Amino acid sequence: MRRTTVCLMALMLVGTARAEAQECRRYVGGRVVVCDRDRDRDHDREHRYRRRYDRAPVEFGIRGGADFRDDQGSVGTQARIPLPLPGGTLALAPSFDVFFGDNEGAAEWQGNIDAVIKPYMLGGLYGGGGAAFLRRDFNGDLDNETKAGFNLFAGIDGGRISGSALRPFTEARWTFTGDFQAFRLVAGFNVPISGR
Repeated sequence: MRRTTVCLMALMLVGTARAEAQECRRYVGGRVVVCDRDRDRDHDREHRYRRRYDRAPVEFGIRGGADFRDDQGSVGTQARIPLPLPGGTLALAPSFDVFFGDNEGAAEWQGNIDAVIKPYMLGGLYGGGGAAFLRRDFNGDLDNETKAGFNLFAGIDGGRISGSALRPFTEARWTFTGDFQAFRLVAGFNVPISGR
C-alpha cells in the first residue's frame, strides 16, 4: 500500500512539473521565456513552410520584353532548376532571348546562366545574377560579335494563377559587357514540368 501511494505521488509530481514546464511564463529573471508548446508549434510551422519550398518543381517558361538600350523588343525562354537553401530557395536559371527591331548593329541574341535567390520571408520577391553571352555590334562598325559579361536582376513571382499551373512574373535586368550596359524589362510565365 505504501509503495503504491509513493508511486502515485511521484507520478503526480512528475505530471505537475511537466504541466508547469509547458505554461507560458512571460518574465522569469527579467527575460522572456517561451513555453515548450509554443516553441514546438513555431518549429512545426517553419518546417512545413520550408518543406513546401524544398519540393519546388523544375519550371519552364516563356517571356517577352523591352530592351531600352537598343530600343527593341525581345522574346525568350527560360528554365528554373531549384536547389534547397536554408532561409530560401536557390535556383539555376538558364535563359535565351532573341531581339527584334529596325536598329542596325543592335543586339541579336543573348544567352544567360543565372542563379536566382528567393528568400522565404520576402514572398514572391527574388534577385540574382550570372553570366551573359551577348551578340551585337559593340564598336559601331556594323560588325556583330559575341562577348561575355554578367547580369544583375530583380523581380517578383506572382504565384500560381488559381485553377492553372501558370506562374506569372516580371523582372528588371541589367547586363554589363565591357563598356556596354543595357537595361531591360521582361515579363512572362513559368509552368512546372516536374514535381507538383
